[in-house]
Amino acid sequence: MTNRSRQARAGWLVIAVLLIFNLAGCKTEKSEATLTTLPETVPVMVKPVTRISTNRTIAVSGTLEADQTSPLGFLVSGKVDRLLVDEGSQVIKGDLLATLEADDYRNNLAIAEAALSLAQDNYERYEPLYKEGAFAEKNFIELKTGLYKARATRNIARKALSDTTLKAPIPGTIGVKGIEIGQMVSPQIVAFTIVKSDVIYARVSVPESEVDQVTLGQQAGVQIAALDGQTFTGKVTMIAPVADARSRTYDVKIELANPDYLLRPGMIVRAGIVTDRAVDMLTVPGSAIVRDADNLTYVFVADSKQKLAQRKRVEPGTAIRKEIEIKSGLTAEDAVIVAGQHKLVDGCPITLMDATAPDVTE
Repeated sequence: MTNRSRQARAGWLVIAVLLIFNLAGCKTEKSEATLTTLPETVPVMVKPVTRISTNRTIAVSGTLEADQTSPLGFLVSGKVDRLLVDEGSQVIKGDLLATLEADDYRNNLAIAEAALSLAQDNYERYEPLYKEGAFAEKNFIELKTGLYKARATRNIARKALSDTTLKAPIPGTIGVKGIEIGQMVSPQIVAFTIVKSDVIYARVSVPESEVDQVTLGQQAGVQIAALDGQTFTGKVTMIAPVADARSRTYDVKIELANPDYLLRPGMIVRAGIVTDRAVDMLTVPGSAIVRDADNLTYVFVADSKQKLAQRKRVEPGTAIRKEIEIKSGLTAEDAVIVAGQHKLVDGCPITLMDATAPDVTE
């Protein structure tokens, strides 16, 4: 064997040894990584899925709208000289909101009152003569007509002066302020918009296939996402007689009391209209439901035999007090994890805790 062949053989041996060491090192690292990523046992609490019989609830969505929205403007032209409210101000019926410079209107009223006084004096002076036949009927009719015109002119001037003040026609909140001090305004300009919302309505869309189950006076629960999911109880007060041509849904209004003005027009709502039809449904505590980064809804079910957590996709329905209807994804035999679920992944080992044990979510 030549020297060159011996060198080549030695080189291949060195490479083979290095490969063996590298493979051994990778296997060790992989084993260590596997050991360090094994899931730890998580203590959890479980609750059986509940089967209940209740009146069917139609789940719908929509927005809140005010009981009344009133755009206001001056009935005469002029320059704004006082503003007494701003956006967000609470007002009652009759409150003064703003005024215009009124000198010209006062002068016009004074002129009209003087003309009326003269017309009244002429009428009273010639009326006795007319009755005695000493004053022509034609001339007396002209005096009488002049008196009526002067009185009407005075009334018009008086109203114009009154219209330089703007008062609230309804109680509510100033939603929009469209004028500023010193601005020239006309009757076409909206000075304020008052929103009356001590009573407020959830306007929702009911599918054509379900509108026959909705009647006036039915109770409805309205959930407001902007208020941390708080639920309010109202009743159906309006059902549109005609469907929307594109969506084939019917507008329904649900009346809600709003004494503390927590509910604001434009808020997004989810509502459940309680019908007269009885149905069986499965429910779980609202705390059991988890949403992932993709907004997918699921729960963890406890496998008591294998002591593992199983993740199941579910379709939630209507909120019933603290329970949530589950339309699909669970069976009546399942036991859902209601505490400790936020620490779980699918297939994670679990330990079932007693309901009186300390909070495992800490």
